Amino acid sequence: MFSVRRITKESIRSFISVVTFLLSVLIITRTYPCRPIVYIFISNNGSNYSFTADFYPHIAVLVEFRETDRMVAVVHNVLQHIPETWPIQIVHGKENVNFIRNSTLASFIATGKVFLTLVESIDDKRRINNFLTDLNFWKLVRGEKVLFFQIDSIMCSNSPHYVTDYLQYDYVGAPWDLTGFQYNKTYRVGNGGFSLRSREKTLALLKMFPYNSFLPEDVWYAENFHRVNASIAPVNIAKTFSVESMFYARPVGVHQFPWNCKFRRQLRETCPESIMVLPNGRC
Repeated sequence: MFSVRRITKESIRSFISVVTFLLSVLIITRTYPCRPIVYIFISNNGSNYSFTADFYPHIAVLVEFRETDRMVAVVHNVLQHIPETWPIQIVHGKENVNFIRNSTLASFIATGKVFLTLVESIDDKRRINNFLTDLNFWKLVRGEKVLFFQIDSIMCSNSPHYVTDYLQYDYVGAPWDLTGFQYNKTYRVGNGGFSLRSREKTLALLKMFPYNSFLPEDVWYAENFHRVNASIAPVNIAKTFSVESMFYARPVGVHQFPWNCKFRRQLRETCPESIMVLPNGRC
C-alpha cells in the first residue's frame, strides 16, 4: 500500500526553484550552442556563485565593460603574440556581451581560444581597483600564470623577448620612473595594465592581507607582494617586459603613457603597434 506524502509550501517552493534553474540552463544552452558563456554574477557584498571550468597553466585575462572597437583590436594583437596553448579570458558585463560575441572574435569564442565570464558591470576607477583586489575575482581567473592586459596596452612584434621569458616571476610590469612618483619609491615594479602575475601568490596575499586602501591596485600589489615571498622582476628585467614611463626600445608590450613626443616617436620606430595606444595620435 502506497503512503501519501503531505505536500507543504516548502516542497512546492523547492520544486519551483529546481524547475526555474533547469529552464535557465536550457535557455542559455540553446542561445549559445557553440560554447556556453560562464555566467558569474558578483553581488554587492562580494559573494559569487561557484562554477566549474577548465583551468590552464597559463592564460591571458582582460577585464572590460565597454563596447569599443579598440578592445577587439587589442585582443587580436594579444592572440598573435601569446603561445597557442594560452587562452584569453574576457571578464565583461551584460552591456557588452552581444558586442563581443558579434565581433570578429566570434570564431575564437566558438573554438574556446577566447572565453567569456560575465560579472556585474563596473563603471568607475575606484571600483575597478577594488574588483582587481577582490578574492572572488581571482577565484574566477582560470589560469595560474596570468598575462593581465588592458585595452590601453599593446604587444610588440619586433621585440626579441617573449612573454614566456618571464614565467619565473610572480609579478612583472613596466617599472615606474621615480620622477614625480608619489608612492613608496622602494617598490618600482610595476604597472599592472600589462603585467604577468601568479594567481596562487595573489590569492595568498589577498587571504592574508585584504585590500583596504586608496592606492591603485598595481601599486598596492607592488608594495605588498613581498609579504607572501612573491618573486618580483628587478627593474632591469621588468623594463624589457613592458614600457610605460621608462624607455626601452623593444619591449614585449607597451602600456599607455602621457609623456613627451620624443619618447613616443622613438618607440613608434621600434614598436609600430604602440601608436594604437599612445595619446594624442601621431606627434
